[in-house]
Amino acid sequence: MADIEITNEWILKEDEKKIVDKLLKEYYSKIQRMTKSPIKLKINLKEYDKDGKKSKFSIDSQLIFSGKMLSSSSWDWDLARAIHKAMIKLESEAEHKWKKR
Repeated sequence: MADIEITNEWILKEDEKKIVDKLLKEYYSKIQRMTKSPIKLKINLKEYDKDGKKSKFSIDSQLIFSGKMLSSSSWDWDLARAIHKAMIKLESEAEHKWKKR
């Protein structure tokens, strides 16, 4: 995961780290195949409402490829769903950029 940079990963529990790693690896390879060029994925994690029963997660992501930068953000009470939302937004933006070429 040299091309995947995660900031604030320390806020996650061990099982959440495994979920994040698994999902990001899947989306990384999918986007890499789509763009057909080297990419770099930067993820910024934030956690809100830490004192309550559940935490809200905010994901800010950036995709850098071929001299372009795409970004997306999402939030959800479920970490996996928040990652899915952010990555799907990045995928659709990357598709849009590549179809214009």
